[in-house]
Order: sequence, then C-alpha cells, then structure tokens
Amino acid sequence: MTVVFLPDLLATLVTGWTAEGGAELGIHRLHVMGIATVVGVFLLGLFAQAIRPKQRVASMWGAFVIILAVTAGTVGYGVGRPEEVIPFLIVTTVALVAHPAGRQLFRRSDSYSPALLALVAVAAVPLLAFVATQLSLSSSPVDPHALDGHYVMMAGLAIAPLAYGVFAATGFVGWRLAAWLAALPMAYYGLLAISFPAQSGAAGPGWAVAAILWAIAFVAVAEYSRTGSSTLLRRDRN
Repeated sequence: MTVVFLPDLLATLVTGWTAEGGAELGIHRLHVMGIATVVGVFLLGLFAQAIRPKQRVASMWGAFVIILAVTAGTVGYGVGRPEEVIPFLIVTTVALVAHPAGRQLFRRSDSYSPALLALVAVAAVPLLAFVATQLSLSSSPVDPHALDGHYVMMAGLAIAPLAYGVFAATGFVGWRLAAWLAALPMAYYGLLAISFPAQSGAAGPGWAVAAILWAIAFVAVAEYSRTGSSTLLRRDRN
C-alpha cells in the first residue's frame, strides 16, 4: 500500500527542498511536506513492528493513535482521500489486535520519566491549540487546502509528537524509539516553518524555533535518562 499510494508523497521530504520541487508544489509546499512528515513517522512506528515487536509496543500505540486521528478527521470533515487513509487504519488495527505482545500491549516497563511527561505537557497546550485551529479551517467549502484535506493532516502532524510522546514518557515497552519518533515531526516542522514562513500552515519563527528546541530536549532527556540517576529523569514505579 505504501508503494502504491505514497512514493511520490514521501519523496517530497527531499525533493520539496529543491527549487524544482518547490515550484511544483507551489502554495501547497509546506502542507505537502508536513503531510509527508506525519505519514512518514506513522509508517516508521508501524514498520518497526516487523523487528522485535514485543519490544516496540510504545511505537505501535503511537502509530495507531495517529492513523485513528487522521482517519476520523478525514471522514468526519469529508475531505482528503479517505480511500487511501481508511485501508491504513484497517491494516494498523489488525496489526494492533493481532500483535505478538498480546495482553502485554498494555504493560509498561518498571519506570517512567517525570521529565518527559513534563515536556509532553508543555507541548500539549500549543499543539492542541494548533490542532483546533487547523480543524476549524477544514470546514471551508472553497479553500483548496481544506478540500484536499491539508488542514486535517496538519492536525495529525501536531498530534504525532503527543501520540508517541505520551507512550514514551509513561514508560511503555519500547519507549526509547517512541521518544525519537515524537521528536522527529517537531524538529522537521520547525525547519519547514523557518524555511517557508509565508506558506499556509507555518507558525511564527518563535514557535518554529521552540519546536526544534523541544525536539532536541525530548531526545536528550530520553537518552540521558537511560544512564542518569536522577528521579526526575526516570523513576521506578515501586
């Protein structure tokens, strides 16, 4: 399905930075590259289940939440390409229900990270505000961005860091990979917003820089918490 539906979209993660790619995408440049980002991190979380799936539960949940949110928005607002989105929801749901971890899907590790939880909470306020703004624009009957489902997908881009970040911070098995997948869309979107500030969907430069710094901080805390002794970084559940 990825090969059939998505190769051109995912290619824009690279070609969108070129002059030729930018000219082809036009006013949709940031939106299309942002959509490619959320689709890419969703696929990474899903495809990661092909290797040691019992150790990558957190990214399975993150991928499921992303595709569920995107499908709900696409179908609910009647925009975009539900004929492409719904099959991915079905496949992801089957992967979740038939996951080798079984009931262990709900099992968390022996520790969690208060620092990562705090970072998720800090990011949740502006991200959810961004989601609300994007969805409010999705009802326009004349806006080409709305009709193509761009606003719904951009809302999905904002949900992605929270989807992976919550499961990483609360210590679900495989939290380290989920932490990286939470940071990736934030960092990439920040670069897009800085590079194409006049495009629809671009936050101000301050928010863009904040997104990049948050991504760096999230990965740094996640990595250091593996070896650090501070209970703020990682705390036992006992």
